[in-house]
Amino acid sequence: MKRQVIFYSRIILFILGFTGVYLEITRHGGFGMLLYYTVLSNIIVTAFTAYLLYLMPRSSSAWKTDKILRIKGGVTMCIMITCVIYNFMLAPLATDFYRLENFLCHYIVPLWFFADTLFFDKGRLYRWFDPLLWTSVPLLYMAFALLNGLILKMPIPGAVDSPFAYFFLNIPKYGGAYVFRWVIIIFVAYLGAGFSLVGLKALPRPRKMNSIK
Repeated sequence: MKRQVIFYSRIILFILGFTGVYLEITRHGGFGMLLYYTVLSNIIVTAFTAYLLYLMPRSSSAWKTDKILRIKGGVTMCIMITCVIYNFMLAPLATDFYRLENFLCHYIVPLWFFADTLFFDKGRLYRWFDPLLWTSVPLLYMAFALLNGLILKMPIPGAVDSPFAYFFLNIPKYGGAYVFRWVIIIFVAYLGAGFSLVGLKALPRPRKMNSIK
């Protein structure tokens, strides 16, 4: 693989990410859509991709330093939880599944960014505690989502359980034990996925992959 391939792949990824976020906001309730983790995580990925595109023409190495790529690992996990939770927990309940923005935000952008990390980033750079740090974004969102649902009560466009963005956070409806159980399940799965990514990136890479410039 050559650097130009990575650059143009990320241009396409940025366009897809921007399009998905734009359509979600303009078609489904305006800026209230920012209360969804899906939209926020796609914004994070799109902005980070833009930052990588900004760095790549200006430096031969700044875009692939260990610090940048370790942060990128966290962004990867941040968006992949969007894909996994939607596919297994929310998609079966969706009544408007076949929408372009739905596929962009929940499948195409997350999987494209994951593939970018898996195949384009150098390996053996993560530290053992990185998966713990990567939990910060979903944990912060969960705290905010509960604050909004219980206290702020800002309405969430299209959410059945509004002002809770997702059914598994609705304490008044399902009870604290139910929500706590789901939070623990998701947290453990997220942490396990993070360590799995660390393990995957520690595997020996084909010689051609190690020659990316």
